[in-house]
Amino acid sequence: MEYREPFDTFYREVIKPQAEKLYKVVRIDEKSGPGVIFQDMQRETGQSDVVIAEITLANPNVFYELGYAQALGKPTILLAQRGGKLPFDIASYRVVFYDESIGGKSRVEEDLASHLDVISQSAG
Repeated sequence: MEYREPFDTFYREVIKPQAEKLYKVVRIDEKSGPGVIFQDMQRETGQSDVVIAEITLANPNVFYELGYAQALGKPTILLAQRGGKLPFDIASYRVVFYDESIGGKSRVEEDLASHLDVISQSAG
């Protein structure tokens, strides 16, 4: 995801609380210490049970990291604001679409929790 608003708030208020119910949550920009961010991303993705990608803005870095996760066979959950157009190669994937509204928050929380639950049950 982009590391800026409104995505930082979306991460703090929706993604992280829902994912933490089942998984340890790591976002690369929250890691401390020396090192190369790219190598941290590769290591963390390789160790992940699931990868959540917010793809609303079609950020090349996000798509690179998503492709890396999918190449490793990691389950991925795609999130995007409703109303945008997805790139051709992504359009066939299931995407949790959400509305940027107060009512949209509870719905995306439910949808994300459902996807995380399915993944956690199939892994165990």
